[in-house]
Amino acid sequence: MNTHCPVAYSSHHGGFYIVTGFDEVTDVARRPEVFSSAHELPNAPGRPQGTVVPASSFRGLPLEIDPPEYLQWRRAMNEFFSPAAAKKLRPRIAQYARWCVDQHIESGEIDLVLDLSNPVPALITLDLVGLPLDDWRLYADVVHALAYTHPGTDEYDRVEAGFAQLIQTVRDLIPQRRADPGADLISFLTQLEINGKKIPDEDIVAVCNAVIPGGVDTTTALLSNTFEFLDRDRRTRQRLVGAPEKIPDTCDEFLRYFTPVVGAGRTVMRDDSVGGCPVKQGERVLVSWAAANLDAKVFPRPDIIDLDRDARRQAAFGIGAHRCIGRHIARMDFEVMVEEVLARLPDYQLVEGAAQRYPTVGQVNGFVRMPARFTSGPRRGPDVSSAAELRALPV
Repeated sequence: MNTHCPVAYSSHHGGFYIVTGFDEVTDVARRPEVFSSAHELPNAPGRPQGTVVPASSFRGLPLEIDPPEYLQWRRAMNEFFSPAAAKKLRPRIAQYARWCVDQHIESGEIDLVLDLSNPVPALITLDLVGLPLDDWRLYADVVHALAYTHPGTDEYDRVEAGFAQLIQTVRDLIPQRRADPGADLISFLTQLEINGKKIPDEDIVAVCNAVIPGGVDTTTALLSNTFEFLDRDRRTRQRLVGAPEKIPDTCDEFLRYFTPVVGAGRTVMRDDSVGGCPVKQGERVLVSWAAANLDAKVFPRPDIIDLDRDARRQAAFGIGAHRCIGRHIARMDFEVMVEEVLARLPDYQLVEGAAQRYPTVGQVNGFVRMPARFTSGPRRGPDVSSAAELRALPV
């Protein structure tokens, strides 16, 4: 490989290029006709293999479709994922966050991942999709574990079986929602028409395959990294405790620095180049959102978290047509949950040596667990014993 080429190359997983510079990442992300997100199953060398390297055995929609069809899906699903839709969800997110904190507030101990940063995004995502909340803990734990468990192990087989159970629940609900639709995402998808035809069951499953993991552990990763940083930097924490209205403005900088989803795959559709480096039709490319967010040409002193920085150009949600459809809900999760923690657990301290990062960073950069202690306080929410009971209450 040309040593002056602005991209790197890995021979793993059949070989792929890694694009790291902000300008080069932007170039690839904004040319879907050349660098395809599409996913054809079964996976075949040289054909579009989606957004995961190595290619996944399932397709996620609408993420793994290219324009112009992708734009039809995007416009249709905007009903659930627009800024206005995220704003409507805020009271429900706050209700779930308050309830999760209430389970631990009197004890003075909490796991900021397993008891809060994972449950709240899981609850709001399962609620949005339209899944029953009776087994929410199982599903939350499974989606969390999928992000860090090594394939080829007995534990991964167990986790994969749990996720298959979650998807089977989706499959079982589809005919019910086709006959009697409600206000949830599965119901919406059963009535959705693309190119004049209702979409098949497998496409509904494919949407949920993307929305559920995308809505759960990615937000969990952002929150856990934020809480770990605020444990180390008490001055910044006190600044936000004293000015909670500033919390939403910090989201972009935390996204830039911690970039929960570190990259996305593309398939080269015709011979071309990236930053002067030639790539051939059928080759695979991994665009690194995380590396782009550390490009000093765009973000001076990128290795420093600066909450006064204008980080709105951050690439954590992707760039171009395929920018994360759930980003507005993720921002609302962040805003509500950081406010809740700093208001009710302002003196939290991580238990020394107990926080556990993911053993490797494949696609998501997060923590397995994060035990913490704090000064106990009073419960503030309704006295209900289950998330299903909570969902039945008005907000």
